[in-house]
Amino acid sequence: MDHDGNDPQDLHSALELRDRQIGAVHKITRLLSSTLDLDDRLRDILTVSMQVVDSVAGTIFLHRPNDDKLVFQYVVGEKAAELTGRAIDASVGVSGAVFQTGEAQITNRPREDSHFNPTVGAAVGFQTESILTVPLKYQEGVPVGVMQVLNKRTGEFTSSDLQVLEIVASIAATAIENAQLHREAQAAAVAHAVGDLSHDIKNKVTPISLAANTLKPTIEMALQDLDNTCADAPMEVVERVNDAVKWLREDYVEQFDIILDQVQKVQDYTKMIADALKGSISTPQLELSDPEPVIESQVKELESIARSRGVELVRSYDDVPRCRVDRNYLERAVFNLINNAIPETPAGGTITIRLGAQGTGTFPDGKYLLIEVQDTGCGMPANVMERILRGDAKSTKPGGTGLGTKIVHNAVTAHHGVFEGESRENAGTTFRMKLPLMTE
Repeated sequence: MDHDGNDPQDLHSALELRDRQIGAVHKITRLLSSTLDLDDRLRDILTVSMQVVDSVAGTIFLHRPNDDKLVFQYVVGEKAAELTGRAIDASVGVSGAVFQTGEAQITNRPREDSHFNPTVGAAVGFQTESILTVPLKYQEGVPVGVMQVLNKRTGEFTSSDLQVLEIVASIAATAIENAQLHREAQAAAVAHAVGDLSHDIKNKVTPISLAANTLKPTIEMALQDLDNTCADAPMEVVERVNDAVKWLREDYVEQFDIILDQVQKVQDYTKMIADALKGSISTPQLELSDPEPVIESQVKELESIARSRGVELVRSYDDVPRCRVDRNYLERAVFNLINNAIPETPAGGTITIRLGAQGTGTFPDGKYLLIEVQDTGCGMPANVMERILRGDAKSTKPGGTGLGTKIVHNAVTAHHGVFEGESRENAGTTFRMKLPLMTE
């Protein structure tokens, strides 16, 4: 035995490890330079990682900060369809321990490890025999998630396997970070353009408000002058004049209010779109309101569109107390949820809009206002639902932007609420907004 570190067996093992590392890096570099969508590339990177360490399944968990969950973002293996989009507490299990500590972990006998949580595996019928878990970190060391592979086909996971997976995880984290920076740059550019557009729209609609505010008192003065003129006129003339201007007396105040209200809504909605694109959220204007008329106004606005597609809008409103909400945020959220559901629901289907409240308990399990939109449409994959719920949706429809669901997410976040949902493909989708019930 050569004690100077030149043992042929050690050299062979070292060269074999280096070979695997270089091979994995080459494969992943080719994947990253491909034209595939980032989701496809990361799923392929995970597949390469599994091949290199000879495992049967793998997951890239991404952290969801708003509720401190680790999401099964990319899953490869026989249970991929059942697991993708699921979320677990960021402090639970081996993946949670690695995420919290930032330290990789080899777990060859998971049932002897205090961190091991068999719940998810049991739920989908997967038997975990060995685990290799490494953290995913941005270049500044900020944790973004973990990469985990399961069940080595022969033998146990080794430190060599760990080194290979750490290299792969570093590359994957860089790809995620670069994609995030690219999305932010794109969003900033679009938000800047929308900001300019918002300014232009404000300049265009401001004269409408000024004209309406000027014309309204002018009409009032004209009607008063007409009344003064008719004071000494014969009754027959007075009646004819009153009949001629009756429509104006009855309608002008309401019509001016509609014009001014719509102008303000155009400005507010344009700003809301810009905020959604920038990823910022305006401070909500919380006022005591009856939520039912706010929701019903949006249902009525979309009812004719739904009817034209053979879709029925079903109302299910419970009595709820007046509570503090931002009417504008709430209107836009409900509008977008229903509007998005209509084209996804086949003729003969229904979209049910529910309104309710839980007056007791502690938020989010109690003391909440509930608004739910449930359709009988085509549903969506779990990974798409997960992206929507964390406000990172991108539309899968031609010409779609995913902006509508971002507006919903922002509305819920502005109220410090909870955005929930579930979907089954070819069965339907439910979105649920739970907002803190503030009645004073």
